[in-house]
Amino acid sequence: MTILRIHRAACLALAGTVALLSSLAWAAPEGADMPLVRMDFGEHSVMAEVPVSSAQRIKGLGGRRALEPGRGMLFIFYGKPVTMCMRDMNFSLDFIWLNQGKVSQISPNVPPGGVKVSVRAKGDAQMVLEVPGGWVREHGVHLGQVVRIKPLDGKLPSTMTSKFNQEKQ
Repeated sequence: MTILRIHRAACLALAGTVALLSSLAWAAPEGADMPLVRMDFGEHSVMAEVPVSSAQRIKGLGGRRALEPGRGMLFIFYGKPVTMCMRDMNFSLDFIWLNQGKVSQISPNVPPGGVKVSVRAKGDAQMVLEVPGGWVREHGVHLGQVVRIKPLDGKLPSTMTSKFNQEKQ
């Protein structure tokens, strides 16, 4: 009988711990562990999360219900741009492709659709910013527009910061 009570108490304690950890993970803002940058498009700004790890880059904005106004996600390329897909997406996105500090391509209102929906830069691109669908039109973003990028929290690896310096040249 004592072993049964110990087993039951251990199971309850384990279940409580799992529930607590799950609630803490659920309560943490999405992207809280990613570096943040401010991207200025003239008078309009976007606070963008920058996925650093492979897991963060693969997940991207997948699984989120929406983005807060003025928020986005910036992907930095180390070579040729990769194909971006709408894996686990619940809303449409505008893709703003950047090369040498300027908007080089715009892919507006890319619909959710899993790996069946993908987008790739048609020319050179060193980065792509994902923002909610319609943001580009609403804020008048255009090809050739200069974009200023400023790291905000000191979490951005120096290899990524150096990409911003290359962009300015």
